[in-house]
Amino acid sequence: MKTKKIVFLLLILLSTSPKIFSIKKDSLLFIQEVKNFSFKEIGVELKGDFFTKIKETEKPYIYVYTSLPYAIENPIGYESFFFCDTNTALANKKIAEYKAQGYHTFLYKTFANSEAMLNKRFFMYPKEAEVFIIFHELTHNYIAQQNLKVPYDYNEALSDLIGNYGTLNFYKANNSKEFNIAQTQMYNNERIYFCMNSYIAGINRKPRKADLLDTKCDNEIKIILKECNLFQNDRFNFTVNNAYLLKNQFYSKNYFLLKKVLQKQKTIKALLDVMKSLPENSEECEKYLLRFT
Repeated sequence: MKTKKIVFLLLILLSTSPKIFSIKKDSLLFIQEVKNFSFKEIGVELKGDFFTKIKETEKPYIYVYTSLPYAIENPIGYESFFFCDTNTALANKKIAEYKAQGYHTFLYKTFANSEAMLNKRFFMYPKEAEVFIIFHELTHNYIAQQNLKVPYDYNEALSDLIGNYGTLNFYKANNSKEFNIAQTQMYNNERIYFCMNSYIAGINRKPRKADLLDTKCDNEIKIILKECNLFQNDRFNFTVNNAYLLKNQFYSKNYFLLKKVLQKQKTIKALLDVMKSLPENSEECEKYLLRFT
């Protein structure tokens, strides 16, 4: 009854708001079903309206990442990324500044972030990708609402892990024939992470071969992406350089360690309980997490 009431209110809201695009009732019911399931998996119902509001513009969110040209590392004095919201002109200005100083740059465009808003692109993705996005973004919101001191690199890796396994659990709980499709999505995600990790290690060991190695990484990822869905291509199908790898190592670098913790702890909720006492210092996190593998 609660779900039907929420969907009814959403339909009223959408019918009285500017028509950017139409959303089918079945799609709203599906989103609410995934959210209800994710709250159970996480072990708490989060405060806020997630995936209920329409993004006013079709423009993607824009981030600019910058790295040293000979190592996958932030230049001294630079943050991991510069958030430009949807301002392409500002992004191009920052890129020009970084390039003039000899740095690698990466302009990342995405239609999803922790604001958890609906947009036209979201509904172009297959259902298993929608489930992944919901779990990933709700994990970010869980970390913020619980005031967990999770370093950024672990925050992203955790959100991806829960995105992958939350999707599997959702389809398994529903005895859905799409379970195999969700497994394939996770398998391809992990293939890309593994590929990135191998080249990140290689580039940092052999900086003089950085250009050669990131070209090889680019070729391998492009091959994997031929078997991937639209969402995965939107997310990973960019030209690989050090700044690209810098951005994506936040997902890939600690993912497999967290996966071991999840496999030992059995449930997403138990994993999140472990994360509540995670050290704030990234260097201490690995030692702490290894105790739970």
